[in-house]
Amino acid sequence: MKLSLKKLLILSFSLVIVISMTIILLTTYYTTKTALSQQSFKIMENISEFAIDKSKTYMNVASDASNLTKNLEKKDVISIKNESTLINYFYEQMNINQYFSAIYHISSDDTFLMLLKNDKGYLEKSIKYIDNKKIVKISQNDKFMNKINEKILRNDIYNPKKRPWYLNAIKNKKSTWTEPYIFYTSKKPGITISTPIFDENNKLSGVIGIDIEIDKLATFINNLKLGENGKVFLINKSLKIISLPSDNNTLKSIDTIDSNNLIKSAYNELTRVNNNKTLEKEFFLSFTKNEENYQAMFLPFRIGDLEWIVGMYVLEDDFLGLLKKSNNLNIFFIVIITFISLIISIKISKYISSPISKLRDMTEKIELLNLDHSSVNPNPIKEINELITSFNKMKVNLKESYLDTLFRLAVAAEYKDNDTAEHINRIGLYSEAIAKKLALCEEDIYILKYASAMHDIGKLGIPDKILLKPGKLDAQERIIIQTHPEIGAAILDNPTSEIMKAGRDISLYHHEKWDGTGYPKGLKGEEIPIFARIVSIVDVFDALMSKRCYKEPFDENKSKNIILEGKGTFFEPKIVDAFEECFDELVSISKLNS
Repeated sequence: MKLSLKKLLILSFSLVIVISMTIILLTTYYTTKTALSQQSFKIMENISEFAIDKSKTYMNVASDASNLTKNLEKKDVISIKNESTLINYFYEQMNINQYFSAIYHISSDDTFLMLLKNDKGYLEKSIKYIDNKKIVKISQNDKFMNKINEKILRNDIYNPKKRPWYLNAIKNKKSTWTEPYIFYTSKKPGITISTPIFDENNKLSGVIGIDIEIDKLATFINNLKLGENGKVFLINKSLKIISLPSDNNTLKSIDTIDSNNLIKSAYNELTRVNNNKTLEKEFFLSFTKNEENYQAMFLPFRIGDLEWIVGMYVLEDDFLGLLKKSNNLNIFFIVIITFISLIISIKISKYISSPISKLRDMTEKIELLNLDHSSVNPNPIKEINELITSFNKMKVNLKESYLDTLFRLAVAAEYKDNDTAEHINRIGLYSEAIAKKLALCEEDIYILKYASAMHDIGKLGIPDKILLKPGKLDAQERIIIQTHPEIGAAILDNPTSEIMKAGRDISLYHHEKWDGTGYPKGLKGEEIPIFARIVSIVDVFDALMSKRCYKEPFDENKSKNIILEGKGTFFEPKIVDAFEECFDELVSISKLNS
């Protein structure tokens, strides 16, 4: 089967267009998907490290306090023989370390002393044996250790030597952590560190124990957000889920939670792909539940003898949903562009084949005029040769034009989103005006002007229900929204340009305050980068002058006074002075860019 030149050109153009568009679409989709997946894993790593640091904070403080107590007793600074001194020491430690719920000590002669935090203040309990008779006394004190009442317990059955913390300390002969359990007195889940104390002859003289209630830690971990549908959780080696609320004074475990629970689905997938091996390093995986795809990560860590795992999962569409929607839109545009390109290719093919057809007709006419010749040799007629030459040149020009068109189509694939341009523009102009008053160099002013646009990029990781809430945020919502500087820093991590470096600092530190009461690091004074100190003021000023879902805009004088009131506390005095000097210019910027 022979194809006409026209059909051949149409087919060739169509294949090139379809194949090129398909390659562009697929490579764009999969490279973007890979980048977003890697970014989601990076965010998971950052959140897991954050959760581990928080967990270790709970434990390390107790470990340090336990060792301090042991050393103080060895040096006779404190002793169970002097109850009031030891109780006061317990009280000081519990005031310093809010995580502690109880501290207690049992000596080798079975004398027991405990201080327990409760709703009324502090409960003091002592057990002594006098003439082989057990005497148990409890005293209820207020939060300042003023005694409220005192009584003797006649039928107390509590035996500290049968509790896990005591048995573990005696067995291991070193500081030992218990696995999470329900405390005897408070009936709350927690863990205990117990440390045996030996005298100079290496003889056991007592055991010191410190209780840490983990309900606050569990709440903190449980409230960490990873996308709209993600969750962070802690598991110990007994498969108890530390981050979930206890059920009837019992910690929930992987084995007992409902089979539809995504934590169980993620863990089951981990045991399957890891062949039930002990987890020794971070492990990323994917699983499907109810026809939805999830990404998950598990990271083991140790705190003393404890072996815990921080795990998390996130719905894949939380990160890739926009990409999939964009890809569908791209497919639609590709179909339209391909259709238009096919129409153009047909027209071009006709344009190219037309001179050849004319040449063929002319050759036929010549052949008719030379009946004695069976074929037509190259014709020396000038016009025909020029036509052939022109035809060849047209093909070359067409190819060059086509390749140029493809290149320009690829360049035209990007576009700019201006949804937040007004706010970003104002912040940049405010920052520029104040930076000039502070006599910063031109390069720094340029960097600050454009880097300031990234100050709230971390709010991409904050749920809309919190960002757009019309009323005052509650405590938990405030904790969540205060994570956005660190989320922004994670997004802008490993910057390669000066503007991106400055943008990361601004995102991370623009909520720090001059007096050190800001977040997330609690920096103060010149510990805060100069760019973040400037953006801190202009961000507050723009918020005051702008309408929000929870307030109407303030007038310029009220906004100015609020900024001035923060001088020396929230804001650096020198920058506030610069703000005041260029205030009229800032107001003008606000009005011209709203």
